[in-house]
Amino acid sequence: MARGDAALPACALLGAWMCLISGAGCGPKAVPAGAGSGEVQVDPAVEQADAERAFAEIVAGHNARTEHLDTFESRASLEMRYADSAGDHFDQCEADIFMASGGRGAMRASKLGENLLWVGGDGTRGWVFRLDHEPTSLIVYDHVDDRVWGQAFDNRGGGDFTMLTPRSVRVLAGMAPIQGDYTVRRIAGAAAGAPVHERFELHWAPFPKVEGVMRFDAAGLPTQLVVNNGAGNEIIRATLSEYATAQAANLAQGAWPKVARRIEVHASEPKAEVRLYLDEPVAMVKRMKPKFFMLDELTTQLRPDSVAHYVPADAPTATAKPPVAKPTSGAGKSK
Repeated sequence: MARGDAALPACALLGAWMCLISGAGCGPKAVPAGAGSGEVQVDPAVEQADAERAFAEIVAGHNARTEHLDTFESRASLEMRYADSAGDHFDQCEADIFMASGGRGAMRASKLGENLLWVGGDGTRGWVFRLDHEPTSLIVYDHVDDRVWGQAFDNRGGGDFTMLTPRSVRVLAGMAPIQGDYTVRRIAGAAAGAPVHERFELHWAPFPKVEGVMRFDAAGLPTQLVVNNGAGNEIIRATLSEYATAQAANLAQGAWPKVARRIEVHASEPKAEVRLYLDEPVAMVKRMKPKFFMLDELTTQLRPDSVAHYVPADAPTATAKPPVAKPTSGAGKSK
């Protein structure tokens, strides 16, 4: 998309990729339904207990895998379908994803060497550079914490940002540990004799007032993540496939963590579809630079025309700050 075309909405650019370890393939235990009937009936209590034991192993394996993904980077190709007031759109572009410890991260979208969007954070603040149309802009989210993510997923502001924050990308991609309490629930309509990972799914709260529902394959790798808002309505569905190992520093090749290379994301509000394909993901530093997580340096490099600040609250408000000096040429084109 060239500058001056329809703006690329930040919320259409999502990320997503996920987990590890096995939930096994044992079928549910059963008890006779009645003397001489010849029928078999599953004991729900036994089936639930078996599933909880299996998912405890899945979660332990998932969390062990994510420990090796604290540092991560990858090139990627993006396909996006979305609709706005100008109609339906289809765009293709390149992306670079960088994630580091301490909640730091960056996602850059570009086309033909020109930056379109830069989203990132340093663990305490987050930011979005909109460089795909004139005038270019920077939105800074001060004091980023779980309130911001929960409010945005609950459709109460900041949604464009939270779908792309380092923490959100980690969650949607299955690269964040499952923390706190979780429940294991039976999938409605699942066959009684199916493997445990096809009969049950994991429910937990990745953000306040938000429910995440994750399903796994036989190897314990996430295949689907659904995010529901506080009202119980689905707002994002991510499908993960084509797992590959990501080279990691100080680990034997057989211990390299796996990541989904193909991620398909469907957002319901606003409606959008994103297909992301990771190219040579690595769990180590190769191209990552400290300045990717430094707002002042990024602002100097990308030179947005205006800056606005947001603070986390039940009803976030923006306070416009004086616009930075408009560059004489090349705004948003720095690499």
